[in-house]
Amino acid sequence: MTPVLYKLHITLMESTFFASHELDNLYFTEALIGNYALAYAIGLVKSPYNRTHVGYGEDLPSLNRAGIYITPAWCVDKPKYRIETFNCKGESFYTAMGQNVVVEIAGRQYVTKKDQHFINGVTGKMIRPTNRPQKGTLKLLSPQNRFECYLITAKHLPPPSYIRLGKFMSKARINWRQIALKGTATTKEEFQLINPVDLGQECRIMFGDTVNIHPVPLIRRAVIDGPWWTDTNERPVVPAGLKFRGI
Repeated sequence: MTPVLYKLHITLMESTFFASHELDNLYFTEALIGNYALAYAIGLVKSPYNRTHVGYGEDLPSLNRAGIYITPAWCVDKPKYRIETFNCKGESFYTAMGQNVVVEIAGRQYVTKKDQHFINGVTGKMIRPTNRPQKGTLKLLSPQNRFECYLITAKHLPPPSYIRLGKFMSKARINWRQIALKGTATTKEEFQLINPVDLGQECRIMFGDTVNIHPVPLIRRAVIDGPWWTDTNERPVVPAGLKFRGI
């Protein structure tokens, strides 16, 4: 069955931050948006607030069953960045460093350590350390950066007009248009940004530039040999058989 294909144009309306790379005290955002992040941002899947683990393997298979897939989004123009510094050191009465963590306690209390755990010396309760950067520099994507990606669905599913992205839930606007598909053709073409583990077995990546980010490295300008969905003018648009496979 021929799917419904949307081309999404995403415009950032606020500075947007993803922790793509953490180099000492520099936290750098790659000029791309992963397809896992887009699946949650657009509302294709939802994660419960009380979840304490990574839930891709629980959430994304439902999209495969529904015939829904979204590609990573690539930057249309040369990316523009904004640099910000931060200092989150606590102002509590007591602050201590554990193993890559910070221990803070309010008021005139004290901390003891027992069996690798930090204990409140007054109440006797265990203190949970804070594992977060204390100071550093953020390299964020500036507003007005533009991205594009494809949304493939088994039935009509127009995306929302606005979404929230990144660690700071920054606002972004979506414009979209539907692309009429004719069928598939086996060919070798270049795709701007692909999640390689989501390709079908019939597709082979002949060339590309790897972007090492979590949770899955992506490939820019990937030359893909295999079946492609074509538009009404028989031009290849997007690889066929894409599913969330790396989960």
